[in-house]
Amino acid sequence: MAQTTGLKLAEDMGDYVNSMSDRDKHAAFIEGFCRQHRTLQQSSFRMILALIEHVASEEYRTDGRNEGSKNVAKKLLKGFEHEYHNDLRAQGVSESNIAGSVGENYKPSKFLSFI
Repeated sequence: MAQTTGLKLAEDMGDYVNSMSDRDKHAAFIEGFCRQHRTLQQSSFRMILALIEHVASEEYRTDGRNEGSKNVAKKLLKGFEHEYHNDLRAQGVSESNIAGSVGENYKPSKFLSFI
C-alpha cells in the first residue's frame, strides 16, 4: 500500500470535491469519517481545525474565489474565543486573566486531547 502524504491527501480531496454537482459526496465523506476509529476521528478533526485556523490567518492568500472561506473561518475562530472566554467566566476566572487567554495556545486545534 502506497504511503499517503499530506500533499497527496489534499490533492485527492480537491479531486473529490471538484464536482460540486454531486452533494451526496459530502454525506458519503461524513459517513466514512464517522466510521473511523474514535481516536482517528479526533486526530482528523484536529487537522481540520488546524486548516480552519490557517484559512483564517494572514498567511492564507485569497481572491474572489476563496475569500468567503476566510471570512467564515475568522468568524468560527471568533466564536470559539467568545465561548472559551464565557467558559472561563463561568469558572470564576478574572477578566484580566481572560484577556490574556488569546494567541497560539488558545486555538481550537490545541484543545483536543491526544489519546
